[in-house]
Amino acid sequence: MELGIRAHDVQIFDDIDNLSNKLSNLGFSYIQFAPRVSLAKTTSNGENISFGLANKVKWSLERNNIQIALLGCYVNIIHPNLTKRKREVKIFQKYLSMSSSFGSALVATETGSVDPTFHLTSNNYKNKVIDATIEQVRLLVTSAEKCGCLVGIEPGVNHPIYNVAVTKKLVEEIKSPNLKIILDPMNLVLKEKDNEYSILVDAINAFGEKIYAFHIKDYIFSKGEKVGVPIGDGVAPLKKMLNAMNSFQSSPYVILDEIPQKNFEISLKRINKIATEL
Repeated sequence: MELGIRAHDVQIFDDIDNLSNKLSNLGFSYIQFAPRVSLAKTTSNGENISFGLANKVKWSLERNNIQIALLGCYVNIIHPNLTKRKREVKIFQKYLSMSSSFGSALVATETGSVDPTFHLTSNNYKNKVIDATIEQVRLLVTSAEKCGCLVGIEPGVNHPIYNVAVTKKLVEEIKSPNLKIILDPMNLVLKEKDNEYSILVDAINAFGEKIYAFHIKDYIFSKGEKVGVPIGDGVAPLKKMLNAMNSFQSSPYVILDEIPQKNFEISLKRINKIATEL
């Protein structure tokens, strides 16, 4: 089983050639790439991208046989300020138009929050907010259909698309092959008693054919808060989950997500050992 990684977790910024070489040395052949982070200065935090820059990124990665599986453009499409909301949508649409130049079939985002600071709030779970969010996603998907690319939505507990049932509602209301889901079961864990493996299985059963890629990470609960930890130091049943992903799809995209810098390469060794055993 081959794993990918978020490029910015490798911590090389505004130097695509150096980043490409490092990713190759670490053994990755596909990545999630967010210009807003990996090329923060170059792109003015992701807003100033061009077709020329996209091609440069694609070429630098391809010479090391690395593909951008997911182009990250994480914006707040349900921002409470309507002017800012429209601006965020326009940025995402620009990424859709350039996705093929980056060499990616899909542009990914979370759905944002009615709280622009992204603190956990039940206001995101109100029906009117969920319905408004679905309409915003529909707008993005319509643009993707015109560009011939895909929109990837990543659910999470601090967003309006916050659990398996609401995600199922999203894909049932937007009946388009251009809408896909980036599934991170750990992002749907709200309380310590929640079971991320059960969430994964429920999601596969509910809308499995819509899943484009998985995210995976490890974590603990500390003082009631979910905290990321090096892989193998937390409570996530990683082997069981990877096995389920691998059984569900042949050679699935599985992206290592939010890997702490502490014991970074130890985390990679641990998760690759599990993947190799599969």
